[in-house]
Amino acid sequence: MTLIVKIGYNIFMVASTVSFVLRALLVMMLWIFVWRFVEPKTQFMRIVRATLLVLCLLGVLVVLKITGG
Repeated sequence: MTLIVKIGYNIFMVASTVSFVLRALLVMMLWIFVWRFVEPKTQFMRIVRATLLVLCLLGVLVVLKITGG
């Protein structure tokens, strides 16, 4: 491999790693936001919180698939 090819590969690897970390942080921040601000006091609210988490995580998946992440 030439130096230019190696540098290009390293830049791609770093960009891919940064993208993965940002996606993981997005999912964790969304999870923490919903978990903290929807405080269940009844069984029904626990079901609502779980449903809201699933819908939000599916929404993140859709956005990432559309944007090519």
